[in-house]
Amino acid sequence: MKKLVKLAIDNLWTGIADYRRYTRETAVLDDISDAFVERLAEDSVEAKADLRGLFSKSDAWNSDLQAIVINGTKTHNPDFSLVRNLAEKILTPATLNYDLEKRALVDRAINFFVRPDECTTDYIAAIQELAPRAYAPNKKKSRVFKALCCALGVADESKGSLFQKLFAQFADELNGKQLDFKLFVSINPVHFLTMSNPKHDERGTMLTSCHSFNVTDYEYNCGCSGYARDKVTFIVFTAADPDEPETLNNRKTSRQIFAYKPYNGLLLQSRLYDTNGGTRGHHGDSDLYRDLIQREISKLEGIPNLWKTESYVGNKRHIYLDTGCGFGGYPDWSYASFNAKISIHEYHLDDFETFDIGTYGLCICCGAEISSNLYCEDCHSEGRETCDDCGCYCENITGVLNEYGERIYVCESCLNEGYGYCCHCDEYYPLCHLTLVDSDYVCQSCIEAHCAECASCGEIHHRHNLHDAYDRYGNEVLVCDDCRYESYECCQHCGQVHHEDNMHSVHGRRNYEIRVCDNCLNNYYDECEHCGEYFNTADLTNGLCPDCYRQEDEDNE
Repeated sequence: MKKLVKLAIDNLWTGIADYRRYTRETAVLDDISDAFVERLAEDSVEAKADLRGLFSKSDAWNSDLQAIVINGTKTHNPDFSLVRNLAEKILTPATLNYDLEKRALVDRAINFFVRPDECTTDYIAAIQELAPRAYAPNKKKSRVFKALCCALGVADESKGSLFQKLFAQFADELNGKQLDFKLFVSINPVHFLTMSNPKHDERGTMLTSCHSFNVTDYEYNCGCSGYARDKVTFIVFTAADPDEPETLNNRKTSRQIFAYKPYNGLLLQSRLYDTNGGTRGHHGDSDLYRDLIQREISKLEGIPNLWKTESYVGNKRHIYLDTGCGFGGYPDWSYASFNAKISIHEYHLDDFETFDIGTYGLCICCGAEISSNLYCEDCHSEGRETCDDCGCYCENITGVLNEYGERIYVCESCLNEGYGYCCHCDEYYPLCHLTLVDSDYVCQSCIEAHCAECASCGEIHHRHNLHDAYDRYGNEVLVCDDCRYESYECCQHCGQVHHEDNMHSVHGRRNYEIRVCDNCLNNYYDECEHCGEYFNTADLTNGLCPDCYRQEDEDNE
């Protein structure tokens, strides 16, 4: 036991270091103490003794990880010669008195299960002749075979019968597949602690939840140590790179909590979480993981792989699994939409015992038992304050003004999710009380003091981003950059900005063509009586522009 406790302590500190490696949110992890780690290691090693005794029998047991590692070496594609051999053993008692023709019919029926690549029409016809109700399109082949056995009178359902053992082997082999991933079946306390990846991972979000262990946004992350300290739960998960040890602690790609009391025959499979979050309803991976766990338990307990599975919520046997005393985790198996499953082994249909799941968690500072969050009340109050929004304790809080204008103090998470910073008055306000102005948040009072509406497009902008101008009616207005350059021009005589409708092309001094406003046109420019173009009044002679005056002189000569 001392060696196991030391191993658990080493695993916990290694896992915690892995967990913090890529996240900027480390304040909570900094508070994890020796007292917490040592007590969690001792309690977990003691509580999981029965599960360890069972799991350690597996040829895939990894004692350093304290986990069974199921991978491609544990499974394989169906061996159809073995499937045929098992089918013939099961059906032999029925064929002893058959004539040659009927034996040939049975043999064709067996071909349906062992020759999947061939045309099965003739094989299906043989099954239908022997057992008219056995076959249906899309029906699982092992169930078709079971129905065939019942019709032929060889299905002995009594506990421990030879038929049950052979049929379980037949179904396992027929439904076998080669895995291209590793599935970790663990009782290691660090895998419970890191069941959800850290929040604010610089590599991007991946399977985070209310059980993420580096934040205090939720009260449920207390459940991580609560699961690790009970007698029945184990965690089943996959990782981004199973050959890179740290990803088992900081880059899980799916995980589920299972609960099982060894040799009791009652198995709970809770909600499946993957990188898209908590999945709802049917999920193929969830079915596969459950099948692998059932096979492993059956093998370790030396019994056929025969389980009856149904949805936990509303199950026919009225089985109810409660949370253990003081458990602070999220009991996801109790919600119908999360599709938790309950499985009973056929050997224990009448003698299984129910059990509670989870127990008290531990304060990460002092190691005391707690039922919510990560700190006990004494450690909460030491250097920490309460967020006025979510009620969680945190080390860093920020003053904000709530919707009623009252000053409150909130944690970083609530601040990022619900508040914005006014760039003028340097206060935080609820997002619904702020307006986005030129990519900055501005409160209502600062909009009135420091912002204005563009007279052209109607959008609000900072005053320093607006231009003084005159609209087409001669009124003084403010316009934004876009409208200024789209519909307004600068008068090249007076330098003021006017609407393009009030701008005119004229000849300035030295005959350069320029654009001027109405006022400057009327005050400083006149129309040449000959060519009709406008010139600066000082450049006209007898009402003629320089070119026209010169031309008139030449004509008179």
